[in-house]
Amino acid sequence: MKVKVLIVDDDSRIRSSLERLISREGYQTLVAGSGEAALDIVQKEDPEIVFLDFRLPGIDGLTTLERIKKVDQDLVVFIMSAFGTIKDVVKAMKKGAFDYISKPYNNEEIKISLLKAEQALKVKKEIRHLRYKTNCLNGKREIVANSTKMHQILDLAKNVAKSADTPVLIQGETGVGKEVVAQIIHANSPRQDGPFLSLNCGAIPKELMESELFGYEKGAFTNASGSKQGLFELADNGTLVLDEIGELSGEGQVKLLRVLENKTFLKVGGISEKISNARIVASTNKDLKKEIERGTFRSDLYYRLSVIRIDVPPLRERKDDIIPMCRLFMEEFSKKFNKEIKRISPKAKEFLLCQEWKGNVRELKNLIERVFLLSTQDVINIDDISFNNQESDIDGSVIIDLSDEAASLDGINKLIIEKALKRSLGNQTKAAKMIGVTRSTLRYKMKKYNVVSS
Repeated sequence: MKVKVLIVDDDSRIRSSLERLISREGYQTLVAGSGEAALDIVQKEDPEIVFLDFRLPGIDGLTTLERIKKVDQDLVVFIMSAFGTIKDVVKAMKKGAFDYISKPYNNEEIKISLLKAEQALKVKKEIRHLRYKTNCLNGKREIVANSTKMHQILDLAKNVAKSADTPVLIQGETGVGKEVVAQIIHANSPRQDGPFLSLNCGAIPKELMESELFGYEKGAFTNASGSKQGLFELADNGTLVLDEIGELSGEGQVKLLRVLENKTFLKVGGISEKISNARIVASTNKDLKKEIERGTFRSDLYYRLSVIRIDVPPLRERKDDIIPMCRLFMEEFSKKFNKEIKRISPKAKEFLLCQEWKGNVRELKNLIERVFLLSTQDVINIDDISFNNQESDIDGSVIIDLSDEAASLDGINKLIIEKALKRSLGNQTKAAKMIGVTRSTLRYKMKKYNVVSS
């Protein structure tokens, strides 16, 4: 895929000359005659290298430089001028210019500048990948904290980590990243060199839960031909995450409470107590206080587990994290599939921000992975992500003839929206609920497909 180079100069002769030269070197070229036009191109086309004239009509070169770096701080920008002074050069460098080229330039100078820019882009990419890899190792993968709420969550997690054995309860909807918060606690704690183990309490039958947690001795039950270590032993000097703690049986809750209070446990079939030195981090998507009221969860266990409670907000309540998180997943899948998708279109961003994300981070990650598998472009467009999973019957009478050449996906989406509006008597809130989208998404699609509410 060719590197995009943006040429910004109000002199059409210079633009044409640079465009020919840079194109011959194998780059894709974009041109703009003003700072305003350059900003528009940077937002829409996502160039990687910019040759920017110092003196421009409208907003000047320095202001343009400052604004385009706000859009993409990794842009490699060369400032060009026939009237520059040392003071101008210093200003440009302070605002993020990569280098300064004096006019009149020669062709070799431009070629060398392109090589320097490519090397700089390669280094920046390697640094990003190294930072991502390091974050994974430090238990920070899939966490983006642009929002105030997530900043507070991560600060709390790191402070909690300083205590080696204080129990922590992490609450939040499915897919918000509770286990990742647990990883952060482990990675920033004195136990970071110990094991990090996790058990889904909802996935293990209650008759096997005790042996999973505590292990068993030889002969404890039929087919117990040897002894086995449980997770409390295996997580010694480390962290044990008990996911979906609300699914733990009443008997299991009693035995867990004993470990928390006395730091001791018995293996199944064992007679001698063993000491537990594992830190317990419990997580749940349930409201445990309501479970206590229903009589399905012990209040004494709840208060032992929730010495520190961390409530992870759903993705829809931290919209500032959505686009940065998309970029994180784009980097991950770019590496996984050896396929580069560089940016997200403005309309796609708008669509992403107005979704409810009932599956939270997990749903967002799955969506980006699907885009990487199916898309053939280097940009995520609205059509790549506005999958309508509700294209089955709304009222049992949506009939689509696939032999009809007009039966495009857009046509199907339009038909379903029209049906929903008709059935809801024009009530957009009800219509949106019928097809499983937000009202703002419905209005966006109505505008896109030119659907008028009756």
